[in-house]
Amino acid sequence: MIISTAIVTYRRSWALKYSLNSLSIQTRQPDEVIIILKPSGDGSEEVVNEFRGKLPINLIVQESGGFVDAVDMAIRNSRSDVILFLDDDAVAEERWVEKYEHLFRDLKNAGGISGLTYRAYLCGAELVKTSEPFYQNEPTAEIFYRKPLEEYIDYCGWISISGFMGLKRCTGVVVKSTSLDGVNMGLRIDAVRGCPLSQLYRRSKKGIWNEKILAYCAKKRGYDTYIVSEVSTAPVAWHIVHENSLTRGRGFWHEFWLHYDRVANFWRLKRLGARVSYVAYLIALLVALRRRNLPRILATVYGLSVRI
Repeated sequence: MIISTAIVTYRRSWALKYSLNSLSIQTRQPDEVIIILKPSGDGSEEVVNEFRGKLPINLIVQESGGFVDAVDMAIRNSRSDVILFLDDDAVAEERWVEKYEHLFRDLKNAGGISGLTYRAYLCGAELVKTSEPFYQNEPTAEIFYRKPLEEYIDYCGWISISGFMGLKRCTGVVVKSTSLDGVNMGLRIDAVRGCPLSQLYRRSKKGIWNEKILAYCAKKRGYDTYIVSEVSTAPVAWHIVHENSLTRGRGFWHEFWLHYDRVANFWRLKRLGARVSYVAYLIALLVALRRRNLPRILATVYGLSVRI
């Protein structure tokens, strides 16, 4: 099995060195390390050059576009069977690649797999890893517009008929789910190559739920996607906690663009052939307007007018 790892980076030279170092000490070395770097003048290129003797780096300079375009570039340029994504502000455990290889060998129909992501903190130059989950994934209410698409009836995390996401608690080491974690995620290239990610996200500023769209592309090709939750089996990564985030933030425009991605997701799925319900979609949009009214109302109007 040929395995690539991919890191999308922009203005993160301070964190990139930790990510690349974690890849350089893997028990199973990646066959290729794809770095999609958007120049920012912060010295990221110099950090990459420091690791050229330690890793098989394929540096691709991103001249334009956003985060999702960079993810798409990594998939299109991969020469592997499996591509593993790690954020530029995250570090992987030493058996990260090895665990993903075992999982993709055992789960022959796996189009995508995610492991466990915990919080890490920088104390000076020292990275402190914790067992605190980075994401708090709460189950969603059982309600009409959260009903799963037919192909996701047996999933613990699913895409609903409204284009919104649904989640229930499931037990088990490996469970079916569309809730792939872009911080720590593996994709089988045959399952996602050709997925029109850049086209579907051409108006997006945040790229929210792009992992779910990749999961749907994999499903259309007959693959399932999985979450692994047992630490001895799951590939583990630590996401460094900091304020400099391109997708998480506060304020009017953050909420506007975040909600635009929710609004646009119905049209993305419809473009891919999903049997989404327009009635369920409108109800979901109305319910979402109960909070943060102004940016969400304007994002809804914008999203309905331009779609994607």
